[in-house]
Amino acid sequence: MFRRTLIAALLLMGAPILLSCQATESVTANSGSTFRDRGLEINSIQTAARTPGASFSTSRTSANLVSTRSVIRTGSDFEAAGLTLSPVTTESLPGWRTERHGDALEAFVESCVVLGQRDANEQASPSPLGGKVADWRGVCAQAASLDTNNHPRAKAFFEDNFKAFEVRGDGTFTGYYEAEIKGSRKRSRAFNWPLYTRPPELVNNQTYYSRAEIEAGALANRKLELLYVDNPVDVFMLQIQGSGVVNLDDGSTIRVGYAANNGHPFVSLREELESQGFDKSVYGASIQSYTRWLKEHPRQAMDVMNANPRFIFFTENQRDGAIGTQGIKLTGERSMAVDLDFMPLHVPLWLETHATAPNGSSRAIKRMMVAQDTGSAINGKVRGDFFWGSGSGALAMAGRMKSPGVYTMLLPNSIAATLPAR
Repeated sequence: MFRRTLIAALLLMGAPILLSCQATESVTANSGSTFRDRGLEINSIQTAARTPGASFSTSRTSANLVSTRSVIRTGSDFEAAGLTLSPVTTESLPGWRTERHGDALEAFVESCVVLGQRDANEQASPSPLGGKVADWRGVCAQAASLDTNNHPRAKAFFEDNFKAFEVRGDGTFTGYYEAEIKGSRKRSRAFNWPLYTRPPELVNNQTYYSRAEIEAGALANRKLELLYVDNPVDVFMLQIQGSGVVNLDDGSTIRVGYAANNGHPFVSLREELESQGFDKSVYGASIQSYTRWLKEHPRQAMDVMNANPRFIFFTENQRDGAIGTQGIKLTGERSMAVDLDFMPLHVPLWLETHATAPNGSSRAIKRMMVAQDTGSAINGKVRGDFFWGSGSGALAMAGRMKSPGVYTMLLPNSIAATLPAR
């Protein structure tokens, strides 16, 4: 749902609590134009989940949240596809019994729609743990037949059709959100900063004009402008997140999503600010304060932003929601961006971590997510970016999230049977 496609590095510039995979700096899609890119990973979000907070506990928690957990392991740890996996029972996962499994099922069905359009013999994801598309056909057909409001039945579906494997290693989880900005279809003094569509000559994975060159006019007068925005910082932040809602000056609203990138590496704004001698106590430790500082210092902002050569191109998103990797609609508080070198797309994930609320309290997160997005700042075996949705609530949560944690992947029985579990 972009996907995103500014979805973590910005926060990198502030206090560590703000970093997020979209909190660490993510900016490059892993392969091809179908993989959404989100530069810095900002971690600010709005809570757009249909059942806000349904799987958040109200108890305070600490950074060693997962150190006291206990699960039932059904075999020894083993190596597979670059990961150390530990087979466990789903029923023993903390929070499993009280989860709203139907909400996760609804997000999973979004992945199934995309899988159903692909050839059965194709590799389902870059990671071999994703198996073939054929491995997902049966579970997807069954998922589509279920009532997502029937949570006990959805729980049984996951228990019967998947095997659970905890991914060993130190985990880091950040957050991202769907940005919301102001724009216009016509250029004016008020709306003078373009969002560009993909140039027809741009070739995937080949270097194109840098950000500084594009800002200097390299694409001017080519009719590649999709929309115009009222502030360059908002354009930059939208590129980091990869997708967003644009409130137009005529009163209408549209969504835009990632279309392509210029093939340049991502450069952290935090590193650039520090190299230029800026004190982070001045520009703030939250997405909101950092964005405000950039807008209040436009000359410094342009220099710092242009130090990141990566540039994102957009397309209008006709769907009602943010779009992630391979065109999958993202679900607030259910979709996760992962490192596709290790984690398969479409896989259900049981996440255990915590997030910091605007009032400073820490809430435990124990819930089912679905791997549906990626980003260049999301690197690691136990690394995830939590999609909070759209709006100010999502921004508030995403901008503060950088937490240790663990996730457990659920693989279809046919794929699990091929693993060397013992």
